[in-house]
Amino acid sequence: MDSKHEKQYIFNMKLAKIMGLYQILTPDSISIFGYNIYHIVIVFFGSFMFIISMLFPIGLLYLRNDMIALMYYMGCISNFILSSYKMGNILYYSKDIWKCIDVTNFYFISYKHYDRNLFKNWQTRSIRITYIYIVIALFAFFCWIFSPCVMNKSIITIRNIDGSYTSHETYNTNFYIFYIIEIIVSVCYVYFTIIFDVLMLLICFAISYQLETISNTIKSLGYNLSIQDNIGTSNSIQLKEKCDIIYNDLITIITDHQHVIKKLNDFYNMFRLVTLTQIFIASSSHVFIWSIGAMSIDEGDNADSILSFKLFIVLPLINFQLFMTCSLFGTINEKKDSIIFALYSSNWTDMDLKSKTIILFGLTMNNANQLKMKFTNTKIVNLEMFSHTMRFCYSIFSMLCQMKHHKTVIRILAKATKKDSIIFALYSSNWTEMDIKCKKLILLAMEMNNANHLKMKFTNTKIVNKEMFTQ
Repeated sequence: MDSKHEKQYIFNMKLAKIMGLYQILTPDSISIFGYNIYHIVIVFFGSFMFIISMLFPIGLLYLRNDMIALMYYMGCISNFILSSYKMGNILYYSKDIWKCIDVTNFYFISYKHYDRNLFKNWQTRSIRITYIYIVIALFAFFCWIFSPCVMNKSIITIRNIDGSYTSHETYNTNFYIFYIIEIIVSVCYVYFTIIFDVLMLLICFAISYQLETISNTIKSLGYNLSIQDNIGTSNSIQLKEKCDIIYNDLITIITDHQHVIKKLNDFYNMFRLVTLTQIFIASSSHVFIWSIGAMSIDEGDNADSILSFKLFIVLPLINFQLFMTCSLFGTINEKKDSIIFALYSSNWTDMDLKSKTIILFGLTMNNANQLKMKFTNTKIVNLEMFSHTMRFCYSIFSMLCQMKHHKTVIRILAKATKKDSIIFALYSSNWTEMDIKCKKLILLAMEMNNANHLKMKFTNTKIVNKEMFTQ
């Protein structure tokens, strides 16, 4: 990758240098004792974040009394460890990734008649999506970091399920220490996440562009041949020259296609495990956030409301990350499969025998190559997986909201039952041994309860009770 020819690449080279992505991958970066200085700094902060993440499970025994806090910290642990794993994967494969990035160059493929406008369209799309993702990530980061400063006047008492109360004195006494640690961990998490996701985005965009370019070029092959060229011997030389040109073009295009598929295979080998782990954790985080939101609404606790606010700020970032991952890999699958249709769409019927043989070879090769990003043997990473995840999250949120509604109904039923039990309690008392004044008082209470028909009614005849609950 040559930084002097920035416009030849499908991504923004200046942005890559500002982020440090270029310096992390290039072999020409500043080194200390033979190690890239950027790698050393990243390993230090990555280890720091990993150690902090390993300290979280210490409080899980206590947090079992607070389901919301338990889900929150489990989500933090998984995401922090994942970001360290992402960055470690980039450092481990930095030399191979540097070679793989060649696919982002317009001149990576050797055929000279590819459409330059298509490259510019994909380049614009890639840069625009990258900027949108970075803006969303930074917005979530700043909202998360500055929220403690905005809410610093709030003193929250958290009551656990076991009846104990969490003291705020220890946290407030060491607030600045915890706050600095949170800032460092948040900066590392956001930076590692952005670096990995931007790198994955630009390679996916580049491979999609290269496959679409090859597909469009194959579709147009052979249509400069005229059936009339086959009539007469005067045009036989011209026809042979055209057939030779088409044959050479086919060889070049299929060779380019094989180079792109080779880069795709290398890319999958380096990123498959990390990408599938990211999809799983992003989906789990999505479920955690909606569950915490539903439980916070149920509890009505101020602390849970603040936590829900912070988590819902992060939700657009997780959604965008999950959507782009599923969408881009689905696009790669579509562009790769479109090569077969492109070979059929070419004017292969008017080609000579050797060109038809190459077309048949290309069809056989593409049918045999089923290289796809799969979560399982049957589940392919595409937009269908994203929509399935969204439906699953909505079903969980809906279920929790229904549970909240059912709890409210049960509380009403319990109160109604307690009200009617007063009359039975008066009868059950030892009123026969009481004096006349107490007996009159008990009789008055019975008449008052019999006269009081205050009940929760849905209509004039339908009372909110167990019968309505079962219906």
